[in-house]
Amino acid sequence: MKYSPIFKEKFILFSLTSCNPKKNLYFYGCNLLINIILIMLSIKNLSVQVEDKKILNQISFDFKDGKNYCILGKNWSGKSSLAMAITGNPKYEISGGEILLDGQVLNDMSPDERSKAGIFLTFQNIPEIPGVKLFDFLKSIYDSRQEAPTTFIGFKKIIEPLMQDLEISRDFLWRDLNVGFSGGEKRKIEVLQIKLLKPKYIILDEIDSGLDVNAVRQVAELLQTTDTEENSFIIITHLFEMLQNLPLEQIVILDHGEIREIGGQELIEKVRKDWF
Repeated sequence: MKYSPIFKEKFILFSLTSCNPKKNLYFYGCNLLINIILIMLSIKNLSVQVEDKKILNQISFDFKDGKNYCILGKNWSGKSSLAMAITGNPKYEISGGEILLDGQVLNDMSPDERSKAGIFLTFQNIPEIPGVKLFDFLKSIYDSRQEAPTTFIGFKKIIEPLMQDLEISRDFLWRDLNVGFSGGEKRKIEVLQIKLLKPKYIILDEIDSGLDVNAVRQVAELLQTTDTEENSFIIITHLFEMLQNLPLEQIVILDHGEIREIGGQELIEKVRKDWF
């Protein structure tokens, strides 16, 4: 397992020691030094290219655990390219820098390994897969993260209450994956996967693509039900409707593959005025 030297600067080592309070004013008891490890997804001087074209240039940013973020930018600003680089799409070659999750360097990890480590990416255009039942797909991705496969009945007991929470008919389990589903139904299935897998970092790449205003609102409300202190949303968009219902820690503005500005909620109105 490879760890970046940068990570060593991110935490204070815990150790048990028999310390003398007179000699060490940092401690008023003895024996215990408390270590705090900052859990985060870190992007360090990241440059990415597709074939010979550079599309991201020395991006650096930390996504802290339990906080929500938004990456805003016009089309072709590099938003989706950043998502692809984080999740390990082989088309997006890292030409410099590092991606780290809890200090572990992800650069050489496969997309599946990154997914199992806790990174989840929604699709802009959700594929339809004839011949694969939704039940089989969900059970497969769930079992891949368990020590032993679940039984048919066991998985039904896990998935059906989650579907009920999202008001998804159980009949969907026996339909081909996404085949004939509406845009809103496809997004509901992605939210279902989030509730099932409980990933640490959920990258919503243009999740509002192809949805009308009412569907966007419904999906945003469903996402609120999965928003906990144990996960983080990274919302990638060039629209603003999805940003109304999730509390955001910071907003990052990308432009031509570089970070142009970082700020709080006030950036939304500023960008809205600049762009429209």
